Amino acid sequence: MATFVNSYPTLDVSQELEKGEYTSSTPVALHVSLSRDTDDDDDDGDQTVVAPFYPMKKMANWWLVVGDVTDSTNRQLLTIKRVTVKRELNVKLEFMLSEGRRRVKLYVICDSYNGADHDVDVGLLDVAKGIDSDEDSESGGEDAMEE
Repeated sequence: MATFVNSYPTLDVSQELEKGEYTSSTPVALHVSLSRDTDDDDDDGDQTVVAPFYPMKKMANWWLVVGDVTDSTNRQLLTIKRVTVKRELNVKLEFMLSEGRRRVKLYVICDSYNGADHDVDVGLLDVAKGIDSDEDSESGGEDAMEE
C-alpha cells in the first residue's frame, strides 16, 4: 500500500496562450508546462506504474487534450497529444478555432492512475473571421478546364 501511495503522481500544470489576434484561418498556440514532484533520489524520473497484476512493466503516460466547450451540446476536440513526464516537460499545442466567442479547456489525463487528471480552463477567446481559402478561385480554374 505504501509503495502505491508514494508512487501516485503529483503533477503541476500551467498553460499560456500565445498573445495576438485570433482568427479562424490561423492556428492558436497553447504552451503547456508540466512538472512532476519527484524524490531527490529518483534521478532518472522513473514513471513505472505500481500495478502488480499488469502482465508487464507499465509506464505512466499523460494525454493532453484541448477542447472547445462553448456549446454544451456540441463540444469539439481541437488537439490531442500523448506525453511522458520525467521531471518537467514543455509542450506547444496548435489548433484551429471557428469564428465567434469560444471557450477552450485543457484536459490533462493520466492513463494509469484514476483521479490524477487535471481540468484547466484556458479561457474565453474572441476569434475573428479569417481569410477565406483559395478554393473559390481554384474552382473557377477547374470549370474553365472542363469546358
